[in-house]
Amino acid sequence: MSDKFTNNVRARLYKQGYQGFTKDDYTSAALAVECDDLNNPTKEQLTQAVEYLKAKATSQLAVADEPVEEKLLTEVESLQAETEPETGALAVAPQDVGEMITNKASQMGVILSEQQINDIADSVDISANTFDEILEQVETALLAYADFSANQVDAKIDRTLTRVQERVVNRHEQSRDKLSLGLTGISAALEASRNQTKSQLSGILARLNAAQ
Repeated sequence: MSDKFTNNVRARLYKQGYQGFTKDDYTSAALAVECDDLNNPTKEQLTQAVEYLKAKATSQLAVADEPVEEKLLTEVESLQAETEPETGALAVAPQDVGEMITNKASQMGVILSEQQINDIADSVDISANTFDEILEQVETALLAYADFSANQVDAKIDRTLTRVQERVVNRHEQSRDKLSLGLTGISAALEASRNQTKSQLSGILARLNAAQ
């Protein structure tokens, strides 16, 4: 499991759009800010480490192990106010989780509404011990939401197919009834015609017999 120093620095960098740092980078940052206890960093050490790695990422530092300038440390301490306790416990706000969800969904090619993002964020436990655990929860929540949405679509399709099938069956029954009525009418007409023909033949035969 990662130490608290690495977890918190990584989380802060992620919120500011910085990613891709290696384990050696975090080790260099810890050395630069003189953090001897990686599981109990101070607020100032975390802030200084973030600025150190941001500066490194933008090539403001020539080498990874270059000491952080005193001026940089002073500016960081005076400009940034952090809310995380000095114990280094991970603290991620709900809005940060929303940003993680948006970024992860974008990587997956999914566009979510604000309400959908809030719904997914509600299922993420922001009291996790490590930043990686929160990211894993975000991914799991996104996949679960995708499955839920797919199931809803499937259910809607099933309902539509059922309505179509019912309509087809009803139309078929109506057509069958009409055909049955039509055939009955034809049969009755034929029977009437036969009876009429028989009656005519009987009359002719009766006249012929009378004439003899």
